[in-house]
Amino acid sequence: MLKLEYKAYFNKVHGGWLGKCIGGAAGAKQENNKSLMNYTIENVFPDSIPANDDFDLQVLWLKEVLAKKGSNLSSSDLAEAFAKHNLCLANEYSVAIKNIELGIGPPLSGIFNNDFFKNSMGCPIRSEIWGMICPGDSEMAVRYSKMDGRIDHDSESIYGEQFLSAIEASAFFEKDIARLIQNGLVYVPNNSGLSICIQYIINEHFIDTDWRKTRRKIVSRFGSSDASYSVINIGIVIMALLHGHGDFEKTLLIAVNSGYDTDCTAATACAILGIINGADGIPCALKDKIGDEIETGTISIEPKKHLMENLVKDTCEAGLSMARDGIISTAIIRVPENVKASLPLPVKNPVVSVDILYNGMPSIGPGEKAMVTVVLKNNTNKQKTGTLFIKTPEALQTNIEKMKLRISPQSEIQMGVEFETKPGLSALPQKNITTVQFVSNEKEVAEKSFGLSGAYRMKLIGPFFDNYDVQQKLANVNADLFAMFNGYVNIDRQYIDETFAEVDEIEGEYDNFHTDRFEIDEKVGYKGPCCIYLIYDFICPEEYDNAAIFIGNNDAYKVWLNGKLVMESAKSTMYMPYNNYKHDVHIKKGTNRIAMKIVRTGKGFEFSCMLRNVRNNHHWFVDLASILEKG
Repeated sequence: MLKLEYKAYFNKVHGGWLGKCIGGAAGAKQENNKSLMNYTIENVFPDSIPANDDFDLQVLWLKEVLAKKGSNLSSSDLAEAFAKHNLCLANEYSVAIKNIELGIGPPLSGIFNNDFFKNSMGCPIRSEIWGMICPGDSEMAVRYSKMDGRIDHDSESIYGEQFLSAIEASAFFEKDIARLIQNGLVYVPNNSGLSICIQYIINEHFIDTDWRKTRRKIVSRFGSSDASYSVINIGIVIMALLHGHGDFEKTLLIAVNSGYDTDCTAATACAILGIINGADGIPCALKDKIGDEIETGTISIEPKKHLMENLVKDTCEAGLSMARDGIISTAIIRVPENVKASLPLPVKNPVVSVDILYNGMPSIGPGEKAMVTVVLKNNTNKQKTGTLFIKTPEALQTNIEKMKLRISPQSEIQMGVEFETKPGLSALPQKNITTVQFVSNEKEVAEKSFGLSGAYRMKLIGPFFDNYDVQQKLANVNADLFAMFNGYVNIDRQYIDETFAEVDEIEGEYDNFHTDRFEIDEKVGYKGPCCIYLIYDFICPEEYDNAAIFIGNNDAYKVWLNGKLVMESAKSTMYMPYNNYKHDVHIKKGTNRIAMKIVRTGKGFEFSCMLRNVRNNHHWFVDLASILEKG
């Protein structure tokens, strides 16, 4: 059994949190700058220390989840707090929160509708808390970090959080960086991009001592236009640790000057060094940059100001609780009398537990079926007999509404449940929550709610294309009238009446679109340049003067809202969800129409349209309803 003196434990946790804050502050000035830089320790820090979600979200885990749920917390507990208290609505955070508000929990909250951001840095930067409360027990730190990462990420990012939390748990007893890295790699699949990147950096470190050359090579092999891509950023963390040789300032500067998600890379590298060497091993001048008080600004919990000493004490008391509950095998010894395990004692498993497994996408549209598997587990040594109730939302119906069940002791039963939209439905809500409830003959109740996202029901008109370049003809340039091997399209040509006054009479196909990034290529088989129109009629329960529209595109488009042209672009570009946006958009109470004209000149259609509710802290709308076509 590993033994850790409380005084050393406190010092190392203190060093870890200080390192996190110092690195986060130093990297804040150049966050998302992918260039090679040349900061010095004299000019790397901003004039004032900004709030940092990397640190704040871990305060949220400590104060709202661990403090209330104790050591037997779940991904669902973390997800609930994340959606309720996270004020940082960037990228994957906002997607996950939208999913959670739609009733879609982990792991699909991190995957569904999140293709662009699912491997970003949002969860690897939350690794420290799990290593700190599981000192010496990488396996348990990894178990918690996986629960955490599944909220808003997938694969590479979750591997990254597992990797870092394993290193941080081991760093309470191991100082050698190379051995710590190897311990972390145990929890990363060998064929993953992250593992391949880290192994490459290790090999390069033996070959060349110039970190700038290594950086150039790893950016070439593993870099991305996305500054938050987890593989390249965690690679920079490892490069900084290896080339920093344990020197705090040198490690910090390598991380920042390498660019990319600089507040994340510097914060993580410095947190690891802080745990290894303790607060005593951090230069006093850098500790003074942070001070004794930390103010959170990206989470909605009180108080916002925290004494660093109290946060360290709370973290250590959570670690003591892990040891008390038998979660970790490390013995924390010589604990002062005034320090106690602070987390609530683990609660017993419920008599019967309910879980939901989606069989496919957590989404449904007219004419489709959605399947889930309901899992009922009897956690007692007695047979449980009772009734299963499945309570569907207004728009859906199911093949099972009520069923008598008998569950053997310490066993589970699984059953497939099928959902479809009700006949004659006039509008399909985005949010459709079903509750599964088991009531035993002894009146014991177990239940679980989950959501099926209502698909966007849209009319697709087209495709349209030109036999010759109409732009050349307009410019009085002789044009090839019938291009055999090419095709043409023009965003400014009206292929239909763009007042959309009679769009209901224009021939087109209604179809379901399940994510904000529309699956147009799956529905348009025509090859070559072309144009399509998407007509989306929806109901909004309230009037909004300050909604926002976000457009992701890779080619030209135009968007009308209720007959008014609100956004357009003639550019071909790389797709990302926030290429264009417009605030102060007016959405009416009741029926609204968005008409989208989308051009494809290259490989494929890549287009997304998202509506943000500025009034609700910029959350994505989840209370709209697609109007369904008559008949």
